[in-house]
Amino acid sequence: MKISLKKNAGFWKKAAISSLVFIMFFTLMMSETVFAAGLNKDQKRRAEQLTSIFENGTTEIQYGYVEPLNDGRGYTCGRAGFTTATGDALEVVEVYTKAVPNNKLKKYLPELRRLAKEESDDISNLKGFASAWESLGNDKDFRAAQDAVNDSLYYQPAMKRSDHAGLKTALARAVMYDTVIQHGDGDDPDSFYALIKRTNKKAGGSPKDGIDEKKWLNKFLDVRYDDLMNPADPDTRDEWRESVARVDVLRSIAKENNYNLNGPIHVRSNEYGNFVIK
Repeated sequence: MKISLKKNAGFWKKAAISSLVFIMFFTLMMSETVFAAGLNKDQKRRAEQLTSIFENGTTEIQYGYVEPLNDGRGYTCGRAGFTTATGDALEVVEVYTKAVPNNKLKKYLPELRRLAKEESDDISNLKGFASAWESLGNDKDFRAAQDAVNDSLYYQPAMKRSDHAGLKTALARAVMYDTVIQHGDGDDPDSFYALIKRTNKKAGGSPKDGIDEKKWLNKFLDVRYDDLMNPADPDTRDEWRESVARVDVLRSIAKENNYNLNGPIHVRSNEYGNFVIK
């Protein structure tokens, strides 16, 4: 095919610009991925199994779990304890509905949106919701929706805040991951970020400022323990006070000097039971 020199030059100019844009976009995406990658596959699995023990009493991720805990958050559901009052259960159903338009949970979307907007723990208009959620526990698309929302709302923010604090060890990052799942990443006094700020104040800074990471993590666990015992939110007090043993388990891993989160991890807890995470 005959192409004039002028047209050929224009073509290659456009191609070069397109390539440059793609390279910039790809580099940005890759840098974001590296920035928030945090844990390798096995470390992430072990961290999630620890949280599963704390949340559901098993190392097997419970996608079909759903229960009202009377903690001011309505139904607590799925692998990360998504709740109907805080909007993350809504996000799961929305993502799932995009993948599977005709599903058992779709009809609850208007009510879930209302509850999330009002931050309401009301479940009176969610009749049949619990059984519908539970029945989808083995649905691959439903599991994928939960995984996606979990990573977006919890794993990636935990890794980014870990990077910002200068945390290098897998255990410290796993603690951040577990904390954001329980405390959320909002702006309230019980939030994940609020705990980090209080820890930095007590420790005189973060590892990024030169503070020893092991000492900083120990301070963080102290701060988290205190918050679980005396949360600012009165609705969560009873439930959270019963969960302080998760801090004890995480601290025991630090005492064993397993900062790389290697397996096997032996969990021995009067509250949660005994488990081996490989």
